[in-house]
Amino acid sequence: SYRLGDIVRAKVISLGDARSYYLSTMENEYGVIYAQSLAGAAMIPISWTNMQCIKTGEIESRKCAKPNI
Repeated sequence: SYRLGDIVRAKVISLGDARSYYLSTMENEYGVIYAQSLAGAAMIPISWTNMQCIKTGEIESRKCAKPNI
């Protein structure tokens, strides 16, 4: 899942009308690359589906992108 403000890597799969695109995050390399927690702190990925707040330790559900190494 995603939240407003998440920065997401995605693939454009189709052009919509003049103001929209259809995106996919189905493949492993696509998903959240940066997120802020509800506390306003940066989050780090701890699995493919969870990120953890570096300030509070709270875990939130996100579909994380595979890191580019």
